[in-house]
Amino acid sequence: MNGKRSLHFPWLLKMAWRDSRRNRSRLLLFISSIILGIAAMVAIYSLGENMHQETDRQAASLLGADLEIRNNKELSAGIRKMADSLGESRSEERSFMSMVYFSKNEGTRLVQVRALSGDFPYYGELKTSPETAGRSFRKAQEALVDQTLMLQFDAQVGDTVKIGDVKFLIAGTLMGAPGQTGLSASVAPVVYIPLQYLEQTGLSQKGSRINYKIYFKFDERVNMDALIKNIEPQLEKEGLVMIR
Repeated sequence: MNGKRSLHFPWLLKMAWRDSRRNRSRLLLFISSIILGIAAMVAIYSLGENMHQETDRQAASLLGADLEIRNNKELSAGIRKMADSLGESRSEERSFMSMVYFSKNEGTRLVQVRALSGDFPYYGELKTSPETAGRSFRKAQEALVDQTLMLQFDAQVGDTVKIGDVKFLIAGTLMGAPGQTGLSASVAPVVYIPLQYLEQTGLSQKGSRINYKIYFKFDERVNMDALIKNIEPQLEKEGLVMIR
């Protein structure tokens, strides 16, 4: 059977080529149309995939992470256990409004305090002056202070700012952070401190209005859609917000 097919195939090609003598221009046009159509489909698919990847990169840069889980109350033991099993890297942030006191000129201002642990942001950076302050402040009793506050109170790197019961050395001027806009900074300027000193400030007490966030960085091979579908029911059950 296979032998017959191999004999017939060259004959079929020969007959097809002979029959196409009068319409070879149409045949070439038909073949060219097929080739161009396939090429266009491949190009459109490639463009769509590139746009999808670029959108994900831009979103990650704005968020500073691959995924964020947030709540306005302390995270339950179940959520923390689940969070500890996710991602290659995790960071925690607790943010709240508070008055701060500048020792240099005894000025006070309502600000948004962000107590941070881990290496967040994973995409983008905390833009500071000096540049190294965005990393070094995490290891000591130091703070990053928004540039509007530094200008308003004529503060300098090396001065101190008091938050609650704790004085922090100003390690650097904060000029930008993922997700931070100029408008939000003018309404409630940001001051970053290491999370490990939050309890000492006396501002993290029962009844305090604190927002809890956990940031995640995942390996590129992780199927994010499948992962989100898996954890979403548990998060919704406890009223948590997930941002990707």
